[in-house]
Amino acid sequence: MPGALLERWAIRASSLYLALDTARVRGDVSQINQVVPPGQKLALTASSFTLGAVLTEDDLGTLDGLFKQGTTGQWLRQQFESSFAWDLDRSWVRRQYAPGRYPRWHAPHAWHQDGALGFDFAQASTSGAPAAVPIEMVTCWIALNACGADSPGLEFVTRNLDRLLQPAELDEEYVRQSFSPGDFWHPALQAGDALLFRGGVPHRTYVTPGMTADRTSIELRFFAGAAVPQDPSSGLLLV
Repeated sequence: MPGALLERWAIRASSLYLALDTARVRGDVSQINQVVPPGQKLALTASSFTLGAVLTEDDLGTLDGLFKQGTTGQWLRQQFESSFAWDLDRSWVRRQYAPGRYPRWHAPHAWHQDGALGFDFAQASTSGAPAAVPIEMVTCWIALNACGADSPGLEFVTRNLDRLLQPAELDEEYVRQSFSPGDFWHPALQAGDALLFRGGVPHRTYVTPGMTADRTSIELRFFAGAAVPQDPSSGLLLV
């Protein structure tokens, strides 16, 4: 990833989060809404903006070109074995804060699988349906600054499971007991490092009490053509 591009995105993101954090301190919901650029969305508890809040159309075109070329594009095509799409409305710029710096209405991500997107666990638990399978998708997670050591990173169970774990199975203690110590991985990353993982891979925010810096990242979501969740507002880039 070109360093100048990463630096530009990081500067834009920092400006956006400064405005968001100021509005949070004041507790003014209307001011928070004003921070969100037109046509974009904010997931407040995740401190996440949809991608267009930081990236321009030219930036999106550059990313699209990167995904079509080189080892990343080759790996994606191997995973899907068919046409696939990059969903802009489910791609995010995300800020994770160091312990003790959490702003109002923010929470780190507990264990989850991205392939559970949109799944209704409550309904499934009462219907007696068999275990659901993850959506056929890939997440590309890009660090905009060094993370995993002084700032929060990600922790994985290094298995792509063929079923969705139930909420009770995503409890921290349950996850630790269900997998061997060698199945867990929390990498230390540098700015521009990218991780690609399938929708069945359990993961969470990796944060320790000694971390002192915040982390900003970009999350891109790719779906197999037939598996894209139905959403009339979704903006798709075919790859």
